[in-house]
Amino acid sequence: NKCCFNKCYNNATCLVGFTDKEYKCMCRAGYTGKHCEKAFHAVFKNNNASGRYGPPTQGSHYTGQDRDGQATLSSGIQQWTVPYSGEYRIEAIGAAGGYDSTPNSSQYRGRGAKMIGTFRLNKGEVIQILVGQEGGINEWNKSSAGGGGTFVVRGSRTPLIIAGGGGGGQSVIARHGGCDASTNTTGNPGYKSWPGVVMDMVHRLPMINGQPYTTSLKTINKYFEMTQNCGGGGGFYSSGRSSVNFGGTEGKGGEGGKGFLQGGVGGRSLHKDIVGGFGGGGGTHGFRGGGAGGGGGYSGGGSGKGRGNSCGGGGGSFNVGHNQQNDCCYKTAGHGQVTITFLIN
Repeated sequence: NKCCFNKCYNNATCLVGFTDKEYKCMCRAGYTGKHCEKAFHAVFKNNNASGRYGPPTQGSHYTGQDRDGQATLSSGIQQWTVPYSGEYRIEAIGAAGGYDSTPNSSQYRGRGAKMIGTFRLNKGEVIQILVGQEGGINEWNKSSAGGGGTFVVRGSRTPLIIAGGGGGGQSVIARHGGCDASTNTTGNPGYKSWPGVVMDMVHRLPMINGQPYTTSLKTINKYFEMTQNCGGGGGFYSSGRSSVNFGGTEGKGGEGGKGFLQGGVGGRSLHKDIVGGFGGGGGTHGFRGGGAGGGGGYSGGGSGKGRGNSCGGGGGSFNVGHNQQNDCCYKTAGHGQVTITFLIN
């Protein structure tokens, strides 16, 4: 019996043909290959899109892959229909923040988070996947934009796992932890904030634990109002804080990134089209400094200030999976991605 000498993996059933006497492994749902050795594995990327909007089409990026034909696209967000019920390992990576014309600033820009968890998914349910895109790079002047967060959401509004994007940098010459994404739900404040409680509150705009920030800023002096010059990162529930140039109430500069539930579009810049990455990245001022944008995430990162060697804050993250492995500072450059691997029925 050829089944005795040809192993089938992952609890597959071995059958021998009645006439040809050849063996065949009958795979369980979620596995393929001659010996059923290959588990379902799909990687979701940005499909060559960049900037504040997500990919307009799927194109041929997934042709021949395990997830081929299982996903559609709506306003840049990929809608994946789960093919098999079972346990899945999901890895989400947020995008890096931007950098500017300062020498070596690309080494110190905000880094995106990597979040890993195991989740029970059911056949036929729809998972929304927004892959964060890199924050705008300013090759002409000072200040850059925030990177987009990466979101994996069950149905219309139940987050499973979110990896925050890195904050944009302005003339950054050293590594600062506040620029990177956070593995906590609250986004980072950025680096080089004004001293005192008031400034600490401002740099945590626009969200705390994914909820809108509502505290009044009227106590901040006029000098601060003129120098708070960029957009905060968008969160899951709400969009990031914008400058007065884009409908906000304080400062001059960039636009806050949109929250996931508002579409996740990155914020615009006041100058040079240095926009936040898709996934809620905050836009920057873009000219002669003026502050860097915050990263998108579960809660958006704080908006940066118009000061040298500063940055917008990295976005917050979220993970309700089992067997978690979370890294705040993983993505040093480029766009995010999502990897989904089938584990067991």
